[in-house]
Formats: sequence, structure tokens, C-alpha cells
Amino acid sequence: MLFLIAALVGACGAAGERDQLGATQVGDRLHGGVLSPPNVEPRVVLTDTDGRRYDLRREGDGKVTLVYFGYTHCPDVCPTTMADIAEALRQSTAGVRRRVRVVFVTVDPHRDRLPVLRRWLDNFDTGFVGLRGTLRQVIAAQRAAGLPVSKVARDGKTVEHAAQVIAYTPDHIEHVLYFDGPSTIDDLRHDLPILASAVAYGS
Repeated sequence: MLFLIAALVGACGAAGERDQLGATQVGDRLHGGVLSPPNVEPRVVLTDTDGRRYDLRREGDGKVTLVYFGYTHCPDVCPTTMADIAEALRQSTAGVRRRVRVVFVTVDPHRDRLPVLRRWLDNFDTGFVGLRGTLRQVIAAQRAAGLPVSKVARDGKTVEHAAQVIAYTPDHIEHVLYFDGPSTIDDLRHDLPILASAVAYGS
């Protein structure tokens, strides 16, 4: 996970170089950045926008779970990334869409109250899951996912955070991640059927 820590973190996220990553036999077919070796999905429990306890691993059973850590006041990378994911899903088959869950975890819980988070996500897809926790819980979740911990500027308006979209397959393994870029929609549209395949990962 060292490449994640070394990735550039900007005012609203970081872009990385996929050619820094290793590849696996299945990974050779993927367009996203493949991890070698892959990482196990951590145990993360936060609160969803309905105010219910949300266990990331349990809710992701049998599905591909795309996880993104960001915040609703983000002026650029966060809305662009969520819009790209939504468009990739719209271009996918119904069968693939049923196997994919998108989870957005706010790194700015002070401003991103649950109603705010829900309204923002609905701009992209009403099925997207929004999660919130205390600042301590959010920091722990980022660390568990192997991401740099987000930082909030003194004025409270600017947040630095990692911009990777983490993809957990149905076997609860992180085989691949995605960085913000012009090919994000095409990469996801290409990879999601592979990631959702039970055959590909033995789930």
C-alpha cells in the first residue's frame, strides 16, 4: 500500500499512475490500477443516510462495492468522480448494475449531515449509499482502507483527501482501484462485468 501513501493528495483529491501497480492474471484484463498483492476489505461500520448502522462488508456480500472518500462541498474531483461512476453504470447492463453498490464516505462530517449527504448523492444516483461517522470513525475507516488521512484547512472550507475509487469484489478483496481521469467512465464500464463475475474471483 506504499504507493497509496505516496500518491499526491491535493485540495480535493489525488491522481496516481496506474503503471506503478503490479498485475495479476485477471488483472491483465482490467483497465483500472491493479494491486499486487490485493488487499482484504476492512471491517468498517458507519451510519447511512437513513440513520441506520451500515456494515460495509456485510452489505457488500455478493456485490462489487465501489468506495470513495470525499465531501459534498468539494468543487471538482468529488462530483466529477461520482458523475463518472453514475454514467459508467448507466452504460452497463442491468445485470451488472444489480451486482454493483456505490458507497460514498464523507470525510467532512461536520458539514455533511445526513440530509445534506443524501441530497448531494441524489444528484448522481438515488441508489448511491452515503455514509457518515464521527471524525474519529472516518479517520479509522480511511486508515483501514489503506488511504492517507484527510486534512481540513483552518478555515474549514478546504479538505485534502485521497481521490481513489476502491473496488471490492464479491470475495471482499480489493483487486483494483481507479483514479480520476478522462478514461474513468470507459475503464469502469469495461471492468465492472469482470469484477462482478463470480468465476473471476471464486466468490
